[in-house]
Amino acid sequence: MSATTTGWIVRTATSRTLPVPQLPAPRDEVLDAVVHPSRLPSLPAIAAKVAELVARPKCMPAELTALIATDPAFSAALLRAVNTAREGTVRNVGTVDRAVLLVGLNRVRALALSLALPPMRQQSRFVPGALDHSLSSVGGAIFARELAALRGYPEPEEDLNAALLRDIGVLLIQQTYPKEWAALAARGGDPLGEHACAREREVFGVDHAEVGAIVLTRWGLPPDVVVPVLHHHHPERAAGTGHERRAELVWFAGLLTKLESVVEHPEALDRALAVAQQKFGLSVAALAAFLASVRPKIDAFAESLNREIGLCPDYAGLLTTAMHELGRIVPAVRR
Repeated sequence: MSATTTGWIVRTATSRTLPVPQLPAPRDEVLDAVVHPSRLPSLPAIAAKVAELVARPKCMPAELTALIATDPAFSAALLRAVNTAREGTVRNVGTVDRAVLLVGLNRVRALALSLALPPMRQQSRFVPGALDHSLSSVGGAIFARELAALRGYPEPEEDLNAALLRDIGVLLIQQTYPKEWAALAARGGDPLGEHACAREREVFGVDHAEVGAIVLTRWGLPPDVVVPVLHHHHPERAAGTGHERRAELVWFAGLLTKLESVVEHPEALDRALAVAQQKFGLSVAALAAFLASVRPKIDAFAESLNREIGLCPDYAGLLTTAMHELGRIVPAVRR
């Protein structure tokens, strides 16, 4: 059976997989199968305990520090992740108590989630697109953080969390309906991902953004993460929620991870460049320089999470080559 701790679903060895309904099937049946505990990440015991403790109204940092210190592996992973996110010449964080104070309780809970995701990736390593999903998740997370820092947004680490977790629903649907997902992915023709959710609803009755929001809500994440995930393909739908800025950031960060496909469609590329300029103040040259600077940070973050992402594309090179092929000149990018 599955055990629950304050909204988190912890899969145990005795969890039974819910039978997968044959498509087409009622939406509720599909959703129950996709988010069944047997298909969710098997959370390490320490991660579940961290989540439970942080959810308590009067949780104190010292309590959390003491709990994390009981698991050396999780402590080391937390410190790696925190130090990877830090920039400049500031010395590395060397103790768990300082890490908790620096990043805050909710950030530690999100890191627990992030560090718990690789086992699910490993279970799905033979599923077509699983490695692409991992690259997209990690790359989107770093793009979101760096864009947020560039624009002076107040919580770049929380932006990273939302972007990292935005497509968890993709993998859950993908591993529940691998053949149907592969057929859907092969359709192509949607470089900006504008029709992704609509296409998924046509096939499955649900879409990955909805699935992701449901799972993250069950895991106890706050609305400032859940709402942007729910609307990350259509950030305009987050208007009035107070989370539209992050939804837009997460959407554009995800778009940058698809640059390999976007550059093959001139109209899509022009729209992406317009957003870069209008929303983030990035000219083509500035965007190319930004992409070049972020690429090594993506690899470093993947290593800190012990996550395989394959070969990270040369995003700046892709953009520069595409612009030259379109007869446009881009100043040389410093690498």
